[in-house]
Amino acid sequence: MTTPAIIIGIVYVLALTTSIVPWAVGLEPKGESTPSRQVLVALVFAATQALMALLGHLLGMMVGYLFGDLLKYVTFGMMVIVAVKMIVDSMKVLKGKRLYSFTSNWGYLLLGILAGMNTLLMSVCSQGYMPFGNGYFLAIAGAAFLWAWPSVRKLYTPKMLRTTSFIEFSGAVFLIVIAILYLFTDLI
Repeated sequence: MTTPAIIIGIVYVLALTTSIVPWAVGLEPKGESTPSRQVLVALVFAATQALMALLGHLLGMMVGYLFGDLLKYVTFGMMVIVAVKMIVDSMKVLKGKRLYSFTSNWGYLLLGILAGMNTLLMSVCSQGYMPFGNGYFLAIAGAAFLWAWPSVRKLYTPKMLRTTSFIEFSGAVFLIVIAILYLFTDLI
């Protein structure tokens, strides 16, 4: 891999996993839970993201042959669809329509799975673009942990809602830029 491809791959993985932030924020605030519990919740998000990426990849392997020569365009289209979904979700966060709280540990697993839908969708097209080869799943898990751990420790505030919305919106913008680079250049 060339240096630009590595940088684009890192940005892609970070942008794809930004949707974790709104799902994770405020779940285990700093003053109300132990650091080990915060790390455990962040690890749940990381594991579910990696699992969703693996499931998407396996699904893509089963149906990938159907795309044939159109795989590049399907991958581009999926990147744009996921980016638009992220923009819509960021607007919902900004309006305060996506606030979550749980008393059961199963709720964290459910949120992790729901947060992994973008990763699942993009991994269906992993035959078209999967940076870092099989290390992609580890990269997804690492990025998910890096987004989830500081997020679960934060309290809900109006400023935090704006910040999480901005993070997800920025991830969508980066994903659109990467989609354009993927389709029109040979950097990736």
